[in-house]
Parts: sequence; structure tokens; C-alpha cells
Amino acid sequence: MKSYFFRILVLAFIAAGVPAITNAQIVNIPEKSRTDFESRYPDATDVEWTNNVARYTVKFTIDNETYKTHYYVNGSWHYTEKFIDKEDLPKAVLASYEKSRIADWEYLSSAWVENKYNEKGYRIEAKRGIEKKYIYFDENGKELRSAMGI
Repeated sequence: MKSYFFRILVLAFIAAGVPAITNAQIVNIPEKSRTDFESRYPDATDVEWTNNVARYTVKFTIDNETYKTHYYVNGSWHYTEKFIDKEDLPKAVLASYEKSRIADWEYLSSAWVENKYNEKGYRIEAKRGIEKKYIYFDENGKELRSAMGI
């Protein structure tokens, strides 16, 4: 009986420790990314870096607004986004979206986006079934491009 109780106790300790171990992540940020981020966003607070196989992402705050910046694995900047509420989109962007081919899809999110090509605009994400679509607009509501996802 003692052996059985001991096994259960050991398993309980292991089970309790697994989430802590799997959530531990060491993020080695390329110096190029870190330097670019610090010069691009010197007023950033609450900075949190993460990485996956394809990119590095940094979530941060400026003036109580939350942003995400994405870097390629080679350390170069890709794009920055700030999620915004649908009702906070410029009127021209909202009007274009409401006339777009995804207007009847389920709205998921919208964001202000700036990329490495010096393009600034708005992205709207919507889905129908398992299909997702992103449409990018300039501040005047002109559609710039779209992309699909799953």
C-alpha cells in the first residue's frame, strides 16, 4: 500500500511540474532584431519576445496601445501591427470593407499594419467555414491586396 501511495505521489509531482517545464522557453533574439526594435520603438514598455521556427515576435505597449512586431529568422524587420476595434477603423476603410467580397463572412479582427516596404494601412480578417481571408486597405479605403489562409 505504501508503494502504491508513493507512486501516486510521485506521479502527482511530475504532472504538476510538466506545465512549468513546457512553458519555459529560452528566446535568443538576434542582435540585429533587438537593435532594430530598440531604435524603432524607444518608448516601448512591457516588451515580450517569443519565437517559432519562422520568425521572432515582440509584443509591446506604447501609450497604452498594444503592438506586435515580427522579424524574420535572419533578424530583419518584417512588419508591425496594432489590433484595433472594427468601429475604430477609418470610415473609408469600413465602407470599403462593407462593400467587399468578404462583407458577409464572419468578421474576426482588424489591425493597423506597417511593413518593410513602407506600406501603412489596415488589415481586416474574416472567415467562412475553415477559410480565412485578409484584405488590406489604405487609409482612403482602397484595397491594396488580399491573402488567404486556413
